[in-house]
Amino acid sequence: MLAKCLIINVLRLIIVILFFIAFLNITYMARHTFATTVTLANGASLENVSKMLGHSSVRMTQHYAKILNSSIERDMDKIESELIGEDE
Repeated sequence: MLAKCLIINVLRLIIVILFFIAFLNITYMARHTFATTVTLANGASLENVSKMLGHSSVRMTQHYAKILNSSIERDMDKIESELIGEDE
C-alpha cells in the first residue's frame, strides 16, 4: 500500500513539473508574439516595446523581437522617399 502511495505521489509531481514547463513556454511565446506581431509590426519603436515588456534594457527586448521583413521594407520605403524628396 505504501509503495503504491509513493508511486502516485511521484507521478503527481511529474505532472506538476510538466505543467509548469508548459506554462513557462506559453508565457515566453505570448511575450514573443506581443513583441513582434502586435507592437513592432505596427511601427512601435524597440525602446517603447522594451518599456511595455518591463525590461530594464533594450538588449533584453532584442531577445524577443525578431526583425520582420515588413518592417525592413517599410524603413527602406521611408528612406527612399526621403532621398527622392531631397533631389527634387
